[in-house]
Amino acid sequence: MSSFTKRNTVLSSTARSAARVPGEGIPNQPRPEKQLAPGLRPSPLDGRLTTSTGTSTLDQLLAGHGGLPMGTCLLIEEQGTTDFSGVLLRYYAAEGLVQGDQVHALGLPPGWQHQLPAVSAPGTKSKTGQPAPPAAAEEKMKIAWRYEALGNNNAAQDRGGGDSSTAPFCHSFDLSKRLSLSSSSCKGSFLPIPTPGPPSLGSPHNSSSPFKSIITHLRTKLETSDSNTIHRIIVPSLLLPSICAAECSRPTEVLQFLHGLRALLRQYSSQVTAIITIPTSLFPRSSGLVRWIELLSDGVVELIPLPATPAAAAAPPSSKRGGSGEKAETPQGFLKVHSLPIYHEKGGGGAETGHFRENLSFSLSATKGLVIKPYSLPPMEEEEQAEKAPEKKAKEAANRQVRISKIAGRYLIFDIDDVAYIRREHGICAVLVGTIPQAPTQNVFLGLPVELYAEEARLLADKNAGYVVDDVADHLSQLALMSPASRKAYLQSINVQRKRAKQVQDETKAQTRAKFKDRIEKAEQKKKLAVPEEEEEEDLLYTGKSMSLSTSGEQQKQLPKPKVVLPAVTPTTSNALITSPNPVPDSELPSPCPLHTYLNARGYFITPGLRFGGDYSVYPGDPFRYHAHFLANSYEWDQKIPMLDLVTSGRLGTAVKKSFLFGAKDPRKAAETKAVDSSGDEAEASGDVRVWSIEWAGM
Repeated sequence: MSSFTKRNTVLSSTARSAARVPGEGIPNQPRPEKQLAPGLRPSPLDGRLTTSTGTSTLDQLLAGHGGLPMGTCLLIEEQGTTDFSGVLLRYYAAEGLVQGDQVHALGLPPGWQHQLPAVSAPGTKSKTGQPAPPAAAEEKMKIAWRYEALGNNNAAQDRGGGDSSTAPFCHSFDLSKRLSLSSSSCKGSFLPIPTPGPPSLGSPHNSSSPFKSIITHLRTKLETSDSNTIHRIIVPSLLLPSICAAECSRPTEVLQFLHGLRALLRQYSSQVTAIITIPTSLFPRSSGLVRWIELLSDGVVELIPLPATPAAAAAPPSSKRGGSGEKAETPQGFLKVHSLPIYHEKGGGGAETGHFRENLSFSLSATKGLVIKPYSLPPMEEEEQAEKAPEKKAKEAANRQVRISKIAGRYLIFDIDDVAYIRREHGICAVLVGTIPQAPTQNVFLGLPVELYAEEARLLADKNAGYVVDDVADHLSQLALMSPASRKAYLQSINVQRKRAKQVQDETKAQTRAKFKDRIEKAEQKKKLAVPEEEEEEDLLYTGKSMSLSTSGEQQKQLPKPKVVLPAVTPTTSNALITSPNPVPDSELPSPCPLHTYLNARGYFITPGLRFGGDYSVYPGDPFRYHAHFLANSYEWDQKIPMLDLVTSGRLGTAVKKSFLFGAKDPRKAAETKAVDSSGDEAEASGDVRVWSIEWAGM
């Protein structure tokens, strides 16, 4: 029972007497435990005392301890000219003043303590956006107090250091309001530490170290204060010349100061915490001094603000948009965790899980403060529209019809969008039979159009997913009926395509020339140097004539500019010309194949099976991802199949690691299905087809 008992909760005498072993002579007296100071609680990982930074998401980031461990120092680096690290310092100081701590501020400008955020009113929403749990639920969770914060980022910020009646561990602050040091909510004291600023012209030079006096001042305060008093040390913008004197930026002075501060943190490990900020735009992480500062700090995080955008400037963080919901919050920067405190030989500090190594972002709002959360790319606009209107997308797919051109007895599809649609929605792959325009004399890599089986064309027509047209007759009739306005619009669309193709060609040439610029210049220089002597003599002989026959500058200006030749564009489809197609009647369509319809209705992909010695190759999914499982042949119900065909097909299918499948339509079951269902849709009546598979086995 003791391992599941909260360390700062005193058990009653009744509970202790019930847990006592019978027969032992232990007096029935409660053993008083030391009550923790406000704002402290043990870590759920190893029981070390922790305090809140005033930012709940930053507390959860600190190695899973739910707060900043006592006796440690956190270094916050920030790029750019923003002051997000200053906001974290204000939350840190405000939390300490509300909890009754002593806040020691080093080198802050006058009036900084009057800019601290005030505690949010009880009626406002909390940082989690959910009401506090009732007292009964709080009592039930006491047995698992060590595991509350594990896997729950919001558990630690709602709980206090003791019972539900005590003060919360992390308060909610409102940036739009100011904390008054004389108010009842402010229980601590703000103690600014005087530091020598930058020297003026008439001030004498002081050779003594300013940091030594600061360490002495802090040591005196810690020695004279009560052991239950908690101290918070704030060091803003370390090394900044506008705050401290020039001597403070010397490496020897800075490192001695950090060593002294680290000694105080270790000596008073249950009373002191510190947060230091440093601008990395002036002092980059690549410098040796900053690297030493990071090594002397227990934890290092870096803030990388994003550049401001007009949309973000129109709605500042303190507006209603920032606190309306998670969808309205846009990341204002990224957060990198370089190191966290290490406590024992197993690592500690969250290093064993590595959860802090994911991409993190932060955003600032008036009510929620600085919120740190994992960063993820927003969905694309097309995906958002698809998620918002899935019924609309399904309706459009159901109403779409593919144009199938019948040319010389072959069924062809020329539109690439239609090819992708029938493959994705109906499992029809078809076969590429067209040549590539860049290489028309080869037949290894083929392109559009794709050719359909006759049964595939009939299947699309039966599903109302396509229609067959006599392309030659339909094309000529549409051209004859075209009006002059539509003809002109079609030609203009062709010219637009030609201009786009010309632009793409020019960009490709420019990129190639820039890539091989050095080679081209060297080749041109070699050509100039390699001019034969005979050509030079001819140039000298005919120089005068050429000068006399040359046109004047005014005449050259009047010469017409060369006409830009646009590349030729050959349209791959006639969809822009044809507005009202004339489909072929159903009586002229090819007869359906029952086995093909049966397999397609069950989600199989079917391709030509000639290379495997059959009618079809049957795949359980897209052929880009799967191998064929069956080699299929279609027969009539009363057709006689020679035994030699079964043997050869079975052995051939086994040799290519496929099962031989054959099937036919049972006319008796088809009659029964039509008697029961008078809809006449044969594609739906897939129960009238029977199939068998043969696999050659060893003898």
